[in-house]
Amino acid sequence: MPVEEILRGIRMGVRKVNIDTDIRLAMTGAIRKSLSEDRSEFDPRKALLAAKKGAKGVVKLRFEAFGCAGRAARIKPVAMERMAGLYR
Repeated sequence: MPVEEILRGIRMGVRKVNIDTDIRLAMTGAIRKSLSEDRSEFDPRKALLAAKKGAKGVVKLRFEAFGCAGRAARIKPVAMERMAGLYR
């Protein structure tokens, strides 16, 4: 889904956005690129490092686009018992 459409949803009140598909696509693309650039390299850790960087880049872009970058300190932990009570 285009980021513009997600932003439109956020403006309309959406509060939970899944970006897993974007992350998986970025990781897969980075792995493919890494493996194709040096065909003699067979250490999977190098391809996985590229995948990690790809995922980090997408997450950073999405957090910035959605306006939640740099706001982690505002998240208040809730004890499991209390959270379970909220679902009852």
